[in-house]
Amino acid sequence: MSVRTAAMRLRPARCRFMRRSAPGEGTDQAGVTEPFRAIGQAHAGRRVGSLQSTRPYDEPGGSGALSGQVVEPLTWADVGDARQSGRQTRSRPDLRAGRVDVVVRWAHISELLDPTPYLDEGTLLLTTGLSLGRTSGQWPEYVERLVRAGVPALGFGVGLRHAIVPPTLVEAADRLGVSVVEVSEPTRFSSVVRAVTDGIAAAERAAQTAAMERYRTLVKAALTAPAHRSIVTSLAAHLDAWVLLLSREGHVLAGAPDHARRNAERVRLEVSRTGSWHSAMFDLGDTRVTLLPVSEPARPAGVLAVGRPDPLSGHDRGVVDIAVDLLSLEVARAAELLASERRERATVLALVLAGRYAAAEQAAESLGIPLPEGLVRIAVVTADPGHPGDLLVALENERSLQIVSALVAGDARGRMVVVLPAVEGHVGVLQSVLSSVKGSRGVIGAAVEWTDLARVWPRVAALADTVPASAPYTLLTTRDVADVGLLAHVGPAEAEGWAIAMLAPLESEEARRIDLLGTVRTFLTHNGNTEAASAALGVHRRTLTYRLGRAETLLGRRFSDPGLRAELWMAFTVRDR
Repeated sequence: MSVRTAAMRLRPARCRFMRRSAPGEGTDQAGVTEPFRAIGQAHAGRRVGSLQSTRPYDEPGGSGALSGQVVEPLTWADVGDARQSGRQTRSRPDLRAGRVDVVVRWAHISELLDPTPYLDEGTLLLTTGLSLGRTSGQWPEYVERLVRAGVPALGFGVGLRHAIVPPTLVEAADRLGVSVVEVSEPTRFSSVVRAVTDGIAAAERAAQTAAMERYRTLVKAALTAPAHRSIVTSLAAHLDAWVLLLSREGHVLAGAPDHARRNAERVRLEVSRTGSWHSAMFDLGDTRVTLLPVSEPARPAGVLAVGRPDPLSGHDRGVVDIAVDLLSLEVARAAELLASERRERATVLALVLAGRYAAAEQAAESLGIPLPEGLVRIAVVTADPGHPGDLLVALENERSLQIVSALVAGDARGRMVVVLPAVEGHVGVLQSVLSSVKGSRGVIGAAVEWTDLARVWPRVAALADTVPASAPYTLLTTRDVADVGLLAHVGPAEAEGWAIAMLAPLESEEARRIDLLGTVRTFLTHNGNTEAASAALGVHRRTLTYRLGRAETLLGRRFSDPGLRAELWMAFTVRDR
């Protein structure tokens, strides 16, 4: 039978194929498993598998609305009962070499001796072998070229040039891992190509339909409180993976299924190791873990971790992106509510510090803001410029402060203010929070009545701006600030420069001849007592008086001035440290 006759007898093919990614790949490109089904089904002109459409997408006016079911893999035995021209026939493609479950992404017809320059990787090549004879010794080289080009399968048409598939071709294909199927003469190559493309299109539509269904499910989950847990649970079910949502501090906010929490520490370590909140991937045993920042990448509120053995396909990644967007919207909504709450607390605090206590109580009651009762203490705390938000969050989330109804708010200068009841352990709690945020420090006032807060506020606020980095504690009382001394509030370089300038007159050539520097130090050490100072120096009291007079001349000031004595003693202290 001629090819022309065979073409006239074949009706257009209509078949569906399952989509499957290449082994070890997460690809967006659709593929067809068991591609040689296309050959049998092109001749049969029928559908196979469980993926159905409400209207045939390959018929005129077909809508292609798919149910989204996944087609199970078919074996060669599944292909048969062909129908042609209204009568029952038998057409079963015969596998001559290789495996059934190869994956192809396109089909191409070529009779060239070397068709590889025109083939993409993963292409099903269809040929009748016109270029080579049945016993040609070039078949092994032909197959080798196909392997190098990434061609996984060959459909060989018999009946025109060759009655059977050449044995040397079969032997080479078996050896090199290329699948070969015999295409019977009535089957048109164009129908096979169409069957493959229809299968790819159907699989892609099915994947898109399934992805859209997943998107809708995630959106519904976002409307179910608590939204972040519902989204994580839904995402884990869709991807058949474990999913974790961690806060910026590393706390597990949600996880699904239950065993996902076992991986939390490993995810924390990976984020800490990279020091970055950008998207990343790493291997955890045989599981590939994908990390995605939630909210703004520059300042994410947390990280979403998705882990499963198989890489995520393009549609899977789209589902994950939707989940991240929904979680980011939830974070933005929560941030907006938090910002509103902070403004309300700041308003109440401003009324308190202005001495308008009745208005503050009325505003707090209207806004639902609890206030501490009894004696209270006010603390002003600050953090390094890069961590002010972290400190405020830590104060707001401290459970012990919430229990005692502490008022936490920011003031007009960006400092954090805490009004808390004067109960046992409250200072330790505040000290612990400050220790958890790098560079945090503060000052806390004495216990007072609510009506006295406006009076003590200026003093505590002023002290908070002068807490030195060298202070022994992160939270100081007013007594502690005084105890650290004046020099702790002065920069070392500035203090040393001032001390050198202050003592320079006492280190001149004339002053060194009579040791004015040592004389003045001894005089100050004995609190200005000339008798004790002269005895310590081993000189007569008149000699001491003479030396002090020379020192006064060089300094241009008199020792009867307590300010001079204090400055000189400070200069000696700076010089000695």
